[in-house]
Amino acid sequence: MGTADGGRLICFDLDGVIYSAEPFLGEAYREAIALVEQKRPGSFERVPSTREILDHVGWPVPVILARLFPRVDDAAVQLLYAETLEVICRRVAAREGILYPGVEPTLRALRRDRVLAVASNGRRLYIETVLSTYGLADCFAERITADQVSDKTAILRAYLERYGLGPESTIMVGDRSSDVEAARAVGCRFIGCDYGHGYRDEIENAGPIIGRFDQLSTLLGGQAVGW
Repeated sequence: MGTADGGRLICFDLDGVIYSAEPFLGEAYREAIALVEQKRPGSFERVPSTREILDHVGWPVPVILARLFPRVDDAAVQLLYAETLEVICRRVAAREGILYPGVEPTLRALRRDRVLAVASNGRRLYIETVLSTYGLADCFAERITADQVSDKTAILRAYLERYGLGPESTIMVGDRSSDVEAARAVGCRFIGCDYGHGYRDEIENAGPIIGRFDQLSTLLGGQAVGW
């Protein structure tokens, strides 16, 4: 079992921290729903707004779909599960989304003496598409995804086990209450991002908060990070 460089592991949520699909997410869902409607007409009464979708980003995709479409039959939801992945990944690859300012240089500076990992409830293909599209795949350790281990808490635990670390050596960086809950569940430290999809009250009092991604370097280099 490996040991993280310097005994420090930083786990990053993806959406709202490193990358944003906000510019195309509403249209992607509309496109995916239209594709399902071609196969199962009348399955969806309405298309949720982009804000409704963004409010659920951060949770596992099956949870998001169950919350957005509680009265849609399972077969249609399963089709939508597949179609959204294909449509969204195509749009990611076309660079229709946003890589937040300062992400690449900050990650490359941090990885010199730390292990960086992605801890996202997104599906593996989506994560890999984002990272490869923006040339970030080599910044992160081999990915552990929700497809493999169910949710973000399980992802964090799996990284700790892989590197033989205790939670005191690990930081979770996120923008949603799901990130705070995962950090607390494993007992690791937390840094909140106040520029993503979430609301400030989701991350307040959970740890330090940054307003830009590049503030991580100063924060991690100049002060303790704790609850």
